[in-house]
Amino acid sequence: MEDLYAEIVKVLETKERVVLATLIHRVGSAPRAVGAKYLVKKDGTSFGTIGGGCVEAEVWQAAQEMVTKGVSKVLHFNLTSEQLAAGGLICGGTVDIFLEPLGEGVLDIYREVARIKQKGGSAVLATLVSADQAPVHGEGTKILMMRSGEKIGSLSLGEDLQKKLLKENEALLRENQPRIIAVDQGTKKLEILMEPVVSEPTVFIFGAGHVSQQLSPIAKKVHFKVVIIDDREVFANRNRFPEADEVIVSEFETCFDRLVIDESSYIVIVTRGHFYDGFVLEQTLKTHARYIGMIGSRSKINILYKELLKKGVPETSLDRVCAPIGIDINSETPEEIAVSIAAQLIKVRGEKPVQKI
Repeated sequence: MEDLYAEIVKVLETKERVVLATLIHRVGSAPRAVGAKYLVKKDGTSFGTIGGGCVEAEVWQAAQEMVTKGVSKVLHFNLTSEQLAAGGLICGGTVDIFLEPLGEGVLDIYREVARIKQKGGSAVLATLVSADQAPVHGEGTKILMMRSGEKIGSLSLGEDLQKKLLKENEALLRENQPRIIAVDQGTKKLEILMEPVVSEPTVFIFGAGHVSQQLSPIAKKVHFKVVIIDDREVFANRNRFPEADEVIVSEFETCFDRLVIDESSYIVIVTRGHFYDGFVLEQTLKTHARYIGMIGSRSKINILYKELLKKGVPETSLDRVCAPIGIDINSETPEEIAVSIAAQLIKVRGEKPVQKI
């Protein structure tokens, strides 16, 4: 699915106004997490989701009414059992949805956000939600702050406020979770939505066989970047992996020189044989990859581990590896194995990263 921020850019470039809905507060078992977004266009079409059901229907209606008004608002939902039944939902709680009309004035901000999402980097997007619990509108309500110190946009309440927000940036990027912060600005009490902007995590799939061919489109649909690596061009090509962000034909022994593997990287090892799996595993254990998974039977995995231990690889390093790869769903076919791997990738991505000491 195309990225929501790229869709915002596409719409704003046509000078069309849209309303962006963001889930900013949740208590209970509401279906989406804080930060979920839903874009509603003037013609009634929409992009993304904040959970569906009765909440999304009411947000869509409110967005249609405000798309040309230029005034933001916060909608509060306390989902009772009656509302849940009427909306067809089985989960409930209290949610607040922030609706903001977007126009051409924020185009440069969202162009940079879309670029970061696709190409890499990091920044924090700060949006003024309310002042003294009253909605805000007009210029000076949104700023994108890069780690380099560069800024796009502005908050009309002055440099002092922006300096306060900059102090929050490193913690936000480390946690990678959006949050609302309350700031006293003179006699005013402000609520500001702070959202980390980072590139999508990358899945490096070593091996371009049947499992990889099934996994690549699933990983892409659930918002991972996908890089395929294999030494056989007959397998690693665009005909077999049209959705992948990159397809690399390279010997496994030399490919690591051209890969950037960091804390946002996920490694899937599904090469064509024992030797290559072992080599790739040894190399990836030297990286800070968030996830390392390797396919294979338990007997094969034990043999590989013994070989690596003889080479001096610490046993604690092997504890990082998910092997056999994937969540146990009794999968057998390449399609089923791909589903189990994708599920494990999603699970790990949703967990809070372990902080380094």
